[in-house]
Amino acid sequence: MGRRFIVIALIALILFTVYYVFFLKNPRVQSAKETIIIIPPGTTVTALTDSLSPHHLIRSRFSFMLAARTLGAVKKLHAGMYRIAPGLSNVKIISRLTGSEYALILRATFPEGITMYRAASIAHEKLGLDSTIFLKFAKDSGFLHSLGVPDKVKTGEGYLFPDTYEFILSADPKGLVMRMVKRWKTIAMDSIYKKSNEATLSIEQVMTLASIVEAEAKLPAERDTIASVYLNRLKIGMALDADPTVQYGLHLTRPITHEDIQVPNPYNTYLNSGLPPGPICNPGAASIRAVLDPAQTKYLYFVARRDGSGGHYFSRTMAEQEQMIRRSNANAAE
Repeated sequence: MGRRFIVIALIALILFTVYYVFFLKNPRVQSAKETIIIIPPGTTVTALTDSLSPHHLIRSRFSFMLAARTLGAVKKLHAGMYRIAPGLSNVKIISRLTGSEYALILRATFPEGITMYRAASIAHEKLGLDSTIFLKFAKDSGFLHSLGVPDKVKTGEGYLFPDTYEFILSADPKGLVMRMVKRWKTIAMDSIYKKSNEATLSIEQVMTLASIVEAEAKLPAERDTIASVYLNRLKIGMALDADPTVQYGLHLTRPITHEDIQVPNPYNTYLNSGLPPGPICNPGAASIRAVLDPAQTKYLYFVARRDGSGGHYFSRTMAEQEQMIRRSNANAAE
């Protein structure tokens, strides 16, 4: 009888321990709001417990660590941010932390026309990524070439496709650069360039010119006309005289001056003929299409209207351009 009682008591203790460690709901705190738990890469069971304990999500550090180790939680954890509600059992908490249902979606939008340096800043601001590491991979030509960027390209400028990128669990700088370049290859290279019947420029030339069009065009409807101006200039060997290239070469965020134009650098399209060495920003699909399918014009010049519209006046001759400049100045004076 005594031995039987001991066995029953032992079984009861084991069952209670299993229930306590795995299935007993942790006590609720006054606030019923979910808590965001951040799991960095390489998190240990101890570090995970340290993240949960201050938020009163677990009643016992020992019981949670025992449950986590028994269930092999560390091998199933993914870096990221997760929503954990109070009052869950240890099993439920571990289930949420090792799945994707309660993982927060990380999202970042990279607008058309941004430079890779601004892209690095957005990656840091929106995704918490190290901008220096992002730029390291964005400037790694070998890595970029392995992703399908042309062999002549030296950096990712122009090839980090602007879009909104989402990460279910976590993001890393290398992975983000990879996603952006692969997106460029899918859309710009495979879907636009390779399917164009009008492609007379190399993909490198298209991306460089598209980046200038992207930087100049404030109105979407003007992209193909601006592209036609630069293509017309290239055909006759005329300098592009593109302000954004000078700004890029001198790292300026302000409008250029006459003095800036006199400063020699590879991106100065006032002093150098032809296209600059590479893109000056990351253009979107519309600017790439504009270069491949430009408006059919004889325009060689354009000047900003300066009337608040963001548009430009286009001209075929210098005489017309001078007249348009006077009109632009009058608009600005008004």
